[in-house]
Amino acid sequence: MTLSSFWKSNKLLILLLVLVGLAVYLNTFRNGMFWDDNDFILQNQYIRDFQAGKFFSENVIAGAGFGSNYWRPVLQIVFAVEWKLFHMWSGGYHAVNLLFHLANGILLFYILKRLFDKRVLAFCVSLLFLVHPLQTEAVSYANSLGDSLSVFFMFAGALLFMKGRRFWPSIFYALALMSKETAIIMPGLLFLVAFFDQPPSLSLPTRGREAIKKIWPYLALAAIYILLRATTLNFGSTFNLYAEQNVFTSSVMVRIFTFFRILSIYLGLLFWPMNLHMERTVALATSMGSASVIFGGLVFAGLIVFAVTGVKKWPVASFGIFWFFGGLSPTSNIAVPINGLLYEHWLYLPMIGLFLAIIWAAIELSQKFGAQKILAVVFAVWICFFGFLTIRRNTDWHDPIRFYNQILKYNQNSYRVYNNLGMAYADANQNDEAEKSYLKAVTLDPTVAVAYHNLGNIYRDTGQIDRAVDYYQKAIQQDPKFIFSTRALAALYLDEKKYAEALPYVKALLDADPQNFQLQAIYRELQALVAK
Repeated sequence: MTLSSFWKSNKLLILLLVLVGLAVYLNTFRNGMFWDDNDFILQNQYIRDFQAGKFFSENVIAGAGFGSNYWRPVLQIVFAVEWKLFHMWSGGYHAVNLLFHLANGILLFYILKRLFDKRVLAFCVSLLFLVHPLQTEAVSYANSLGDSLSVFFMFAGALLFMKGRRFWPSIFYALALMSKETAIIMPGLLFLVAFFDQPPSLSLPTRGREAIKKIWPYLALAAIYILLRATTLNFGSTFNLYAEQNVFTSSVMVRIFTFFRILSIYLGLLFWPMNLHMERTVALATSMGSASVIFGGLVFAGLIVFAVTGVKKWPVASFGIFWFFGGLSPTSNIAVPINGLLYEHWLYLPMIGLFLAIIWAAIELSQKFGAQKILAVVFAVWICFFGFLTIRRNTDWHDPIRFYNQILKYNQNSYRVYNNLGMAYADANQNDEAEKSYLKAVTLDPTVAVAYHNLGNIYRDTGQIDRAVDYYQKAIQQDPKFIFSTRALAALYLDEKKYAEALPYVKALLDADPQNFQLQAIYRELQALVAK
């Protein structure tokens, strides 16, 4: 291949995608692991022991002793392989996250180029996908591998689907579903691909029928998955992750109005991604009577009308808009109330669609008015600006103390953030700061056991045994099944040779794990000692 042909080839564009992606995420290799990384990976016994059978039969954090309604066995397999390779070396986990993100950018380029035969458009959208600051929540955070992993399988399946394959796309869909639940939308993505990949001369109903014929196996897989999650693999309440009925779960209109409000926030973040942070809060919208809800509703209606009416005249824009809203659908809360209202990483896949429509329109207009060079400069500045923001945002994920304090600049009402900040301070032997954080967490939510338990650990480690016992007991009062405080009290009383006090806690541990022979022996010995 000559230098001239290489310059004009796709290989150069792929190389540029990889180099730019590496440039903006290279500083993540020095970042630590925290937040849910502990429960999903570092302290998950199933991951550490590679108990693959447990991955398929239990929830994703059962190995850490917690309950969840997530079932992601393929993600757990990847985590288990990472553990075997890297153990506690966080750089390895961040490298894997980046590799999948880069792979998704490359696959996206080939999907868009094959579908629309517009090389520059495919490159620009893929580049923006790689460098946008909102992606940091999915790339810089080890546990968020589920986003890029599931999208990798979806994109690989979609590309093979476009090449006429039928078997392997089904396998990739199954792998995507077992990586993250949001992959349920892959049949919708394949429908769009099949619909827009047909000759525009065909009528829309004909194109729709032909697309349905091609995707029915994937719809069948989706139905099987939903059935399994509703029965055998239902670890809580698959189709409503809220513990109790409230105005949000009982009213679909409230969920729709709230989605409109969130949509207006998402649009702001997509075009001006400043002050990014976790644990965002959004007030529920019970009516259309606010500016954010009205704006979001108008944008939604306007884009949908534009996409429907422009299928033949502006197919690229229509495809992008349908992709955007289809990608948002699993996390919209409209059909299924899930565990949050708004997270930045929920835009990992949807943003592609909106930017595809916008960049296509910009290219078309620039060609019409002869402003291609101006557009190129504007786009280059845009990419550089977003790249700078991404590099800066990655530093917020450097260590847990910096990370949690950064969140508290924007949200000081999160129990979880204060509790996790306390654990970070405790790991750094800053016990006074840890105590303050735990007490703040208890104040924010006095019904959760974890912060009480963590306070007990602080008091135990600083020799305040009576206070430690008090807080361990408070944790058990809030959650009688909270085994960690039960275990801590048993160990504490055994160390102090208070056998009568230790006996009921050892009994509780044995009741929770009746096949534990070591506990059986300890319990019998304690009974004998107390009897004396």
